[in-house]
Amino acid sequence: MDVDTILFWVMMALWVIMPAFIVYEEITERKALAEAEAATEEANSS
Repeated sequence: MDVDTILFWVMMALWVIMPAFIVYEEITERKALAEAEAATEEANSS
């Protein structure tokens, strides 16, 4: 295979993987923030 072809497919893979990774990180961060907020509210109400 040509080097240009390999680089093309590497870039296409990154173009797909990176947004998916960013969305995954965003979801986990929002979940963690919601849990922390719930724990804070529970501690304040007690």
